[in-house]
Amino acid sequence: MCKNLIIISIFLLFHISAKTQEKVLLTEKPGTFKLQKEALNGQWLDSYGKSCACTKAESDAMLIKMENLVQVIRKTPVLADIKGFDGVCRIYGGRCSSKYGYAVPADIKIWFKTWSLYKGEERQWVNEPPQWIVEVNQLDKFRNNGFNESDFSNSSDATNPAFSEKAMSEATVALNELFFQPGVKEVLQPGIDRYGENVIVYNPDRPPYWEQVTIREVYQLLINYWKVVHDKIQMETMVPILENEFSGFSESEKDGFAYFGNPESIYRIASAKNETPVMRQNPDYWNQNLPRNSIQLIWLEIPRKDILTPKIEKSLKDGNGYYYVYRLQNELELNTLLTIMNK
Repeated sequence: MCKNLIIISIFLLFHISAKTQEKVLLTEKPGTFKLQKEALNGQWLDSYGKSCACTKAESDAMLIKMENLVQVIRKTPVLADIKGFDGVCRIYGGRCSSKYGYAVPADIKIWFKTWSLYKGEERQWVNEPPQWIVEVNQLDKFRNNGFNESDFSNSSDATNPAFSEKAMSEATVALNELFFQPGVKEVLQPGIDRYGENVIVYNPDRPPYWEQVTIREVYQLLINYWKVVHDKIQMETMVPILENEFSGFSESEKDGFAYFGNPESIYRIASAKNETPVMRQNPDYWNQNLPRNSIQLIWLEIPRKDILTPKIEKSLKDGNGYYYVYRLQNELELNTLLTIMNK
């Protein structure tokens, strides 16, 4: 019995070892880099029913700014001397926000079509290859973090007498402006903040890009939303619960800032100060004296170096093409991005 177990163990180890060697990144194979550009005007209407569409002149000027940003990113060693993959970089229009934005929103997406030796044959990863995204002049990506309620304005079977398409839509938009801060804030240097794996590059001489929200306003928005929701039973259930929660705060607490934390609150709203306040974008951050084709804010996903180092090592060992993405994130000098920010 013991002998059989030893044989089985050796077989499994051999099988696992062989499997890990099936795919090996061809890290020295010369690669290419292609840049694709799209017009940045003509975005869809935003949640406020307005368009951020820019003129052709603004779009063309912004594309030049975005190309300059790409060139800064390409100074990283992994993109300066491309080996092991073919890079495809696409510049395209971003998400419009007529209230919490001013400059033209735009995105950069880089695909890494990696080359590998797989079972003795050269193969390229072209189906959903590893990718990395940079978002410019937009911060609405955090709206899913805590208050992203559904909009039932198109409901055809409303039972709540207070429901109307207009009231439901407006209440939803107002509530969904709120979010919990995505992690502990770390100021890397003036103009560069980190929240976990999220990095924001901005102008530190401006008003804050986010602002805190009071408990009074949070509950007013929550109650306004549930008062006009399409379903009467949901309305009659949620509104009293929220009103009861709100009444449990003192008047001074109601005028203080809201935080995440209370386990007895449906939305976990608390008054005790911590690292996860309720936030909302600040429209005063944007400098409207600058042309719309200006880079005023950049978001990137970049884990800390102590997290990236083992990711790099493991992906190389496993033959995973995200090895190049992790290298790019590790090699990018964030302070170089400040050089293309418009003041």
